[in-house]
Amino acid sequence: MSHRGGSSSRSENSIGVVCCYHNLPAVTNRAGTESNSGRRFYGCKFWMVPKKNCNFFRWVDGAVDEGDASNSGIDSTILNLQENLRLAEAKAERRKKERKIVVQELRKVNNDVRVIRHMFAVVIFLNVALLAVVLANRSSMI
Repeated sequence: MSHRGGSSSRSENSIGVVCCYHNLPAVTNRAGTESNSGRRFYGCKFWMVPKKNCNFFRWVDGAVDEGDASNSGIDSTILNLQENLRLAEAKAERRKKERKIVVQELRKVNNDVRVIRHMFAVVIFLNVALLAVVLANRSSMI
């Protein structure tokens, strides 16, 4: 396999399906240029979506045209890295919001724990006072 024009030696998955740089099965199309009219090639399934197209390209017959080398492999790598960065930033922002929610929930739980401790102390105090009253009544009955 060649490494030109956006193709890659890693363009086939483990079962031999040709995949684009998104690691999705590539689609086949027919060239419409005069020099390659009707010739079949593999491309990214998002070839009509400018911001999603990874610019993957490989002739179905595997032939390499002289002078056909281009920067599309580099361009698609840059696009993939930019997309990965965008996704990572979005994930970091989501985690930041989730962290804020968790911190708020922890503060609520800490407040609840303080209230429960206070209530527990009051219950213990009341039990001791009740016990003292019961013992005082018992001793006065004897």
